[in-house]
Amino acid sequence: MNIFKDHKKAVIISAGVLIGALVLGTGALSMQVASDKILKGVKVANVDLGGMTKDQALTKLESLDTLKNIKMYYGDQSWKVSASDIDLKINYKSTVDSAYNYNRKNGVFTNLVRTLQADFGSKSNIGLDMSYNDAKLNDSLKQVKSKLDSEVKEATLDYDYKTKKTTIVADEPGKTMNLQASHDRLVKNLAADKFESEMVVKLEQAKFTKADLKGIDTLLGAYSTVYGGLSSRNYNIEKSTKDSSGIVLKPGQEYSFNGLTGEKTIARGYKAAPVIESGKLVMGIGGGVCQTSSTIFNAALLSGLEITNRRSHTIPSDYVNMGRDATVFDGNPGQDLKFKNPFKHSVYIKNYTYGSKVISEIYGSSSDYKNIDIATQVLGSYGGGSKTISDPSLPAGARVVEKYSRAGYNVVTYRQFKDEKGNVVKSEKIGYSNYPSQVGVVRVGAAKAAKPAAKPAAKPGQTAKPQQAAPAPSQGAGQAGAGA
Repeated sequence: MNIFKDHKKAVIISAGVLIGALVLGTGALSMQVASDKILKGVKVANVDLGGMTKDQALTKLESLDTLKNIKMYYGDQSWKVSASDIDLKINYKSTVDSAYNYNRKNGVFTNLVRTLQADFGSKSNIGLDMSYNDAKLNDSLKQVKSKLDSEVKEATLDYDYKTKKTTIVADEPGKTMNLQASHDRLVKNLAADKFESEMVVKLEQAKFTKADLKGIDTLLGAYSTVYGGLSSRNYNIEKSTKDSSGIVLKPGQEYSFNGLTGEKTIARGYKAAPVIESGKLVMGIGGGVCQTSSTIFNAALLSGLEITNRRSHTIPSDYVNMGRDATVFDGNPGQDLKFKNPFKHSVYIKNYTYGSKVISEIYGSSSDYKNIDIATQVLGSYGGGSKTISDPSLPAGARVVEKYSRAGYNVVTYRQFKDEKGNVVKSEKIGYSNYPSQVGVVRVGAAKAAKPAAKPAAKPGQTAKPQQAAPAPSQGAGQAGAGA
């Protein structure tokens, strides 16, 4: 037996079978290439066009709603932009031609390999032949940004005065959409035939969350004052009320009015209004904020908080009684209103305006509630009176008040703790207030009255013409002052 001869014969037979298979396979593959159908497994915009004719594929793509709008979204928010809004145009015929030619226009060997791969389940994606106006795309993104961007919302408390129940309103992070990053992501998705994209957003977390308000279940104390008059003063009150509100004070933490409102400047949004300066009312930036601080001071007293920094005005205020005002001003050292939370639980400070009222409410744990009243006592009054100054520049008998007189007062403020029956069980001295007196000044005219000029004698035969009376002065509105 010739082993080598038999082996050679087997090799020849195997080679013949392989060549025959290749010839048959090549013929079959060539038939697929020559077909009028798109190769199976070929996709456009995630739609399988395999087995379709060019006309069928064209009809299919043109009917897709997903290619007529672009979806921009973030979280559960979404916005649709029409393809026409950004001049997006798709050349469907060119795209279908590319899908059809996937295994036809790349050389015989490559075409056959792609066809063979498709027979083994390989998938291929063909990109859309499209164009769009990038400037208009940016405009659409800007519109989305204007709707998506939002300020951070701190957790807040609502209080029902009828049921005396508190409701916590959850915090929400602030959102700022990154325009460039969102644009780049969307362009990348469009290049991959994805007609939707998530916006790139930066989140700003709230300083005070719903968890921070847990356990705050009652109103410890509240106080209100009435405001009105000069619009700029009203504006300053409303701004400072908002800036100083929504604060959670944890046990031992200190509240600073100036720290929250910042420096009272035009750059920070404050306006010119009457302020008390050196015992006088003058125009200054931020006039009116002392009414806000005084309102908060009274609420803090009624809530049992520890007052650590407070001073009275130099002139009694018309919105609170003496001993119950709290002046604030910028500078070094300036004057602030400060108080601490002495309790074992957090407190929440809420300031706002409603109608013509400035309102400060302080909430806390019901276990920290105390029945508190405020009492003031005038220890004494002094000074005042007026002095008269002779003024030769004024006509005789004329009087001009240069400075009004004002009596001075020394006042002490107490915080009284009462039992359920209203009996005072404890009295705490808060501090003294001094309102300096002011001596009035009146200028009196000292000029001598001028002699009346002699009237010329009438000529013979003439009668003197009577003088006409001067017209009565027109009535006008008087000026009204405003307090600080």
